[in-house]
Amino acid sequence: TSIPRIHATPTTINMLRTIAIFAIGCSSAAAFMPMSALPTRAVAARSGVSARRPMSVGPVMQNKIDLTPELFTRIDTDGSGMIDAQELRAGLSQLGGASEVDRIMARADVNGDGEISYDEYVRLMNMEKFGDDKGGNMFVRRLQTSGALNKDSVLGYTAMVGNKGFDPLGLAGTGSDETTLNGYREAEIKHGRLAMLAALGWPVAEELQPFLASALGKPDLLAAGKDAISERAPSLLNGGLENISPAFFATGIVFSAAIEFLALQWGGKVEEGEYQPGDLGFDPLGLYKGKDEATRYDYRLKELNNGRLAMVAITWYAFEEFLTGRSILENAGIDNAVN
Repeated sequence: TSIPRIHATPTTINMLRTIAIFAIGCSSAAAFMPMSALPTRAVAARSGVSARRPMSVGPVMQNKIDLTPELFTRIDTDGSGMIDAQELRAGLSQLGGASEVDRIMARADVNGDGEISYDEYVRLMNMEKFGDDKGGNMFVRRLQTSGALNKDSVLGYTAMVGNKGFDPLGLAGTGSDETTLNGYREAEIKHGRLAMLAALGWPVAEELQPFLASALGKPDLLAAGKDAISERAPSLLNGGLENISPAFFATGIVFSAAIEFLALQWGGKVEEGEYQPGDLGFDPLGLYKGKDEATRYDYRLKELNNGRLAMVAITWYAFEEFLTGRSILENAGIDNAVN
C-alpha cells in the first residue's frame, strides 16, 4: 500500500525548508559550541559542588596552576591515558602544588577509581573556568534552570565527552549511575556512523546509480519521482524498496548482528574503563591509535558532532523528497548524471 503524497506548493516547500534550516542552524550553534566559548559568569560558584560528588574545601590550588591538555600529557608519565595520585603528586610538585593532590583527586575523579581520565580532566578544566556546579557544564546548568532537564539528571554528574545536557524525556537516568547513559551513548554513536554513511551515500546513489546501471546493463533501482525524469533513492517514504534484492537486506542484518554481538561482549568492560562506548578498535589508517589523549578526545567529539548532524540531515533528506517528489539533487539544482 503506497503512502499518499502531500501536494505542497513551491512556496510552502521553500517556507518549510527555510524554517528547518533556521531551526537546525540555531540548535547546531549551541550543540557544537565548545565549552570554552561560553561566558564565565559562574566562576564565583566554585564551591557549589553537587552532593553526589566529594566536596572540596577551600580553594582548589593555593598556587594557581593552569590546567592545559599539555599538562595532562606531561603528568601522565607512563602514557596510560590516566593520571593516578602518584603521577599527579610528582607532576604538581614541580609546579609547587603537590599539597593539593587529594583535593584535586576528590574533584576530578568522577567514578572513584583512583585515577583521572582525560574526559574527567576536561571536566576539571571546565570546573576551573566555570565553577564546580554540574561539573562546570554550562549547557546542563542552563537547561536545568529552564526546567528542560531533570535537576537530578546524570548529565549533571558525568564526564562523558559531548555532553550538552540534551535529555528532555529524562532517559539518561538520575544520580551517578551511568549504566543507562553508556548504553544510549553506544546507540547514538552507531546511529551517527550509519547516518554519516547515509548522508553521503544518498546523493551519490542518486547521482551515479542511473549511469552505472546503464553502463553495466543492470536495472535502475531508483524510485520514480513526480515526473518522468525525476528519480529518488528508495526509502519507506519514496517507495522502491521492493526492487532491492533480499540478499542485500540479509547481509545488512547479519553484519549488524555481528557488530551487536561484539558490543555485548565488550559492554561489560565499560564500567572498568577498559572499553569506551562505540570503540570497536576500527582504525585501519592509524589515525587514533598512538595519539595523545587531547587529540583522541577531539576525534571522539568530532565524530559525535558530525554523527548528530548527519542524523538530522538524513531525516531531512527523506522528508524533503517525500514532500517535493524530487530528489535532493534536483532540489539543490544539481542535474542527474544521465540527464
